[in-house]
Amino acid sequence: MIRKYTILGLVQGIGYRPFVARIAEEFNIAGWVRNTGGIVTVLAAGSEASLDELYRRLSCDVPTGGFVSSIQVEEVEVVSIEETGFRILESNQDEKTNLPLIPADIATCPDCEKELLDRNNRRFRHPFISCTICGPRYSIIEKLPYDRDTITMSDFGMCKKCKTEYTAKDDRRRHAQTIACPECGPTLVFTGIAAYQHNEEKNDFAGNLANESVHRKFTSNNSDKVTAGEITENSPQNSNEDALEKAVETLKNGGILAIKDIGGYHLACNPFDEEAVAALRRLKHREEKAFAVMFENIEQLRKYCSVNDKEEAELLSPARPIVLVRRKSISSWEESAAARDKNETISKTDLSKTEETKNIADNVCLTSPDIGAMLPCNPVQIMLIKECGPLIMTSGNASGDVLETEDLNMKMWLEKRAASQEMAGVKLAMLSHNRRILRPMDDSVMKIVRGRTQFIRRGRGHVPTPIAIDNTDEIFAAGGDLKSSFCYVKNGLAYVSQYLGDLESVSCQKFYKNEMQAMKRIFGFNPKAVVVDKHPGYFSRGVAENKAKEKGLPISHVQHHKAHVAAVIAEHNLKGQVLGFAFDGTGYGDDGTIWGSEVFKWDGSGSMDRVAHLKPMKLIGGDEGAKNCDTILVGMIHNYGIEIPEWIKKRTNSELICAAIDNGINVVTSTSMGRLFDAVSALLDICHYNSYEGQAPIELENIAAKSYEEQAPIELENIAAKSYEPEPNADINNLELITEDGDVSKLLKYIANTISDQARTVDDKANDNKFSKDITLDTLKSQLAHLFINAVSEYVYTICKREKINQIVLSGGTFLNRILLEKTIDKLEGEGFKVYTPELLPPGDGGICLGQAYLLGHMKEEND
Repeated sequence: MIRKYTILGLVQGIGYRPFVARIAEEFNIAGWVRNTGGIVTVLAAGSEASLDELYRRLSCDVPTGGFVSSIQVEEVEVVSIEETGFRILESNQDEKTNLPLIPADIATCPDCEKELLDRNNRRFRHPFISCTICGPRYSIIEKLPYDRDTITMSDFGMCKKCKTEYTAKDDRRRHAQTIACPECGPTLVFTGIAAYQHNEEKNDFAGNLANESVHRKFTSNNSDKVTAGEITENSPQNSNEDALEKAVETLKNGGILAIKDIGGYHLACNPFDEEAVAALRRLKHREEKAFAVMFENIEQLRKYCSVNDKEEAELLSPARPIVLVRRKSISSWEESAAARDKNETISKTDLSKTEETKNIADNVCLTSPDIGAMLPCNPVQIMLIKECGPLIMTSGNASGDVLETEDLNMKMWLEKRAASQEMAGVKLAMLSHNRRILRPMDDSVMKIVRGRTQFIRRGRGHVPTPIAIDNTDEIFAAGGDLKSSFCYVKNGLAYVSQYLGDLESVSCQKFYKNEMQAMKRIFGFNPKAVVVDKHPGYFSRGVAENKAKEKGLPISHVQHHKAHVAAVIAEHNLKGQVLGFAFDGTGYGDDGTIWGSEVFKWDGSGSMDRVAHLKPMKLIGGDEGAKNCDTILVGMIHNYGIEIPEWIKKRTNSELICAAIDNGINVVTSTSMGRLFDAVSALLDICHYNSYEGQAPIELENIAAKSYEEQAPIELENIAAKSYEPEPNADINNLELITEDGDVSKLLKYIANTISDQARTVDDKANDNKFSKDITLDTLKSQLAHLFINAVSEYVYTICKREKINQIVLSGGTFLNRILLEKTIDKLEGEGFKVYTPELLPPGDGGICLGQAYLLGHMKEEND
């Protein structure tokens, strides 16, 4: 008998056709398998028993990185088919409308890694080794179906040996589209960077790849030149081994290496060399954020970090994300007491210490108690890490710019940075290759909170895997402008783009538009409606509205924080009433003011009502209002009519700020929880300016972590409170510092009066900066930071008790705060509430496109 199987799911780019062929050959089934558009079609002839077993195996098994969503089976009575043998046919176009699925880029599999390190294997140390279940996928595909001639590997012809493996029935590289070897595959090139001199006296483009690209594009007479001095090795004749050797030498001698990987460039250096790390910060203009560190394996990582089972599973997954794991304390590191006392870092020339005695430089993680840890995901990383030990791996761009994929752009940027006085004496180099990357793909970043996965950034390894959503319409959802992503929805699946950056950057705007068109083309999307954020100034809204008007499509607008909550409802397919919390820095409210501490009641049938928020406050707007924490602090204190302490007046332009607020000059009305975190961070003298988004809240959490982990209580008798004085035996967890109606005046007074200079005695000031009863200023700050986060958690619990809805959603960027999220989950679940958080998308603005798409089909009054 003959049957036709139509297999839907993620079944292209993972070696699925060879997988089907092996099963068919095992049961003596004749016929063929082919890619058909976005699906796989199988025509099989054999006994009924063998065909039943084929169906069972196809239903239960799938190669790594894929999944089967459904198999349609139909009996075929008359068809031309060979009676013997089973073939893999070339792909053809889609027979009918089916939704294609493309695998994300997949980390090097154990079998390929074994061959990579086997001296007797012909692919020994081949930098581009891959097979049917590993290697680049989405970053190199031009169109469907996924075949050799539709990916950038089409640039490389197969040698005779590779062609034999490609067609051999018993070879694991049978129909591996990325198959290559040292003879016929891509090659590495090492380039040493010489100083780059611009004719103009001032360098208008230093540190910014986007501006540099614009400069080159619109300047026909480019008179920039490379200065003599350092020799540039940029010969295509460099062997892979020669290039790798020079790359290792650069890293071991304190240099910075730009490495072209699967989704774009990384910048790497030695994490034990404080000078190299400092140089990397200057290179990227990234002075305040922690760097990620790549380790060879889990065993090596455990020497520096505590890793639980869920974190280990994510680190070892085919996606190979960056996972935030807790650093071990210095005292637990395997190093001598003398080295710890001296706070030593490893000199770039000191090879006498073993790996176990090295101390990661303080300027790698800064104040963070975590390390962004990752394991190698491709052959080049595997080889470099084995020779160099742990390496910093950070995005190959200037902070705020798009991940670089083009060799010339990276070379010219490094040359210009090399010529700057900032990089004097620092060796810069590139390790590039000649396989084209079609779309930049940043590393995915995540952490595990109470057993839940929480994305900080969703990128390589996870995009473009779709998310099931209860909406069968064909939609484009534009997302937002910060940590931007968009999505297309079709047949109940949401295809969410990779992290696209902040759309205030010209390069990120171009990136957004390019990826919007690329995803539409690759998957064949033809949206029938468009949904955008309500913010009238968002770039994402403008682009989507223009496209909609060109096509005559209906346009809907969804409020920012409602989209935050709806994204979690959609992801978990929640039914019935939901109470949703959306805490973040800013979002355009239904009333035209700035929202950011919103609580909504979703009735499950199309109505979402705002039921709580912080009291609205008038604050300075613009960049000053979002970044200057002192300005925010003064504004909040002034809103509540609290007298501004002298020690705050001394460091701020408080009179000018208050006058501007009173006269409505550059003022916005805000309920932002993110701004409250900024204010408290400034009040505690932790952070006064956000040099990157969320810096003040992040540093406040870092300071609070010590008190949180030690569960150290605040000594209430040491508080010299003037305006607010708790009872001597008051429970610190039940002070209701944020009232049910969103009043935070009690909170601000409490912290201000506790930390105030007036609470210290003359003797205390002379005694190692201690408060009475041996409480140091740093300890008190940690306790108060912890107290504040606890107060926010208690506020959430208070609203939940009042509303009496069992299903609770926690979303928005503020819930990236691990302490806040853990305390809130523990408290609510301890009281019987069911708590849902985003697990497939970030809780911040990178996830709102999913909520927009969901509400377009489910919300009554929001569609316009």
